[in-house]
This record gives sequence, structure tokens and C-alpha cells, in this order.
Amino acid sequence: MRRREPDRRTVHEVRGQMIRDADLPDVVAAAGKGEHWALTELFRAYQPPLLRFLRAQEPRVADDLAGEVWIAVARGLDTFEGDEAGFRGWLFTIARRRLIDHRRRTVRQRTDVVASETLDMADEWGLGGDPAGEVLERLTAQGAIDTLVAQLTPDQAEAVLLRVVGGLSVAETARIMDREPGAIRVLCHRALRRLAAHFGEGAVTR
Repeated sequence: MRRREPDRRTVHEVRGQMIRDADLPDVVAAAGKGEHWALTELFRAYQPPLLRFLRAQEPRVADDLAGEVWIAVARGLDTFEGDEAGFRGWLFTIARRRLIDHRRRTVRQRTDVVASETLDMADEWGLGGDPAGEVLERLTAQGAIDTLVAQLTPDQAEAVLLRVVGGLSVAETARIMDREPGAIRVLCHRALRRLAAHFGEGAVTR
């Protein structure tokens, strides 16, 4: 029996919820069978944040890399199992691997994935107060990307992009970047302080 196409109104691009958990298995299953409507829903929901992430990292080849990511997603859809957050984590894991592959192919003009110092501090933060969201919610999408590229270290930019543009949790960001959760919070905290120094405390904390 053919799966019923979910209500298109359930697909919406808001922070942390691209496609409802209840609908994602049906959409993924249909996309894995090559159904056009399902592939379109996945692309429509996740392409914008994927491109923002890639353009902040490698603007000249972002569209090509996004194409490579979607090819990999299409090939793996029939084996994917998980909820909406899991799908986002899988998508951005693939994106990060494509970035690394690209940088290796271009003889590494810079090192983007190696920390400049040890970031193994314990998590001293409470459950609230995510500095990445605190800053970027006050900036336009393009403005945030431009600021990240110009003001932050590569590691800081990647952590903040995954947290805010990708909508990933600290734990998922840590897994993708192969770091401890406390290190991700440190990166985001330092990113906030850099942006605050650039714009002035009031511009990013009021």
C-alpha cells in the first residue's frame, strides 16, 4: 500500500524543527523509493541551512558541495533510521566530510578542523544561555555568516554554524566535530566574546 503524502504544511523551516518527527519516516521512506514529492520536501526543508553552512565554510564551491551531499543522502536514504534531529545530524555529518574531502583535494591552503589550543574544560554552564543563539538571533542570516567568516576562528565558526544554522544540539555538534560537549560550549562562548568585542556588548546582549 502506498504511503500517504503528509500535509505539506508540516514542513516548515524554523529553528530546530524542519520536518515533524511524526512525518519524517514516511517522507524518508518515500524518498528512498524515488518518489519525487518526498525528495522535494527534504530538499526544500534542508537545502537552505545546508547552503548557509557550506557557504560560510567554502563559499566558492558551496553549491557543488551541496550537490555532493544530496547525492550521498539519496544513496543512503534506504538505510537511514532515526528521528528529525537524527536526520539533521546525518545530513551535516555528510556535509562536513565533503568539506574535509574538498580541502584535502585543494592542497590545504588552511587548516580548519584543528584546534589552536586544548579545549577540554568542564561544562560549567547551566541549561540556559546558549551564546551562539544569543548572538545570531540578533543578526540576519547573511549578516551572521559574514560576521562569522570575518571575526571568528574556523573552529568557532564551525561550532556556531552547526549549533545555529544546522539547529544541532551541543551533543550532536560535539559528535560531528569529534570533541567533548564542554569544548563546544567553550568555542561558542569565545565566539560570543569575539562578536561582543567587535560589535560592543550592547549589540549582542541586549
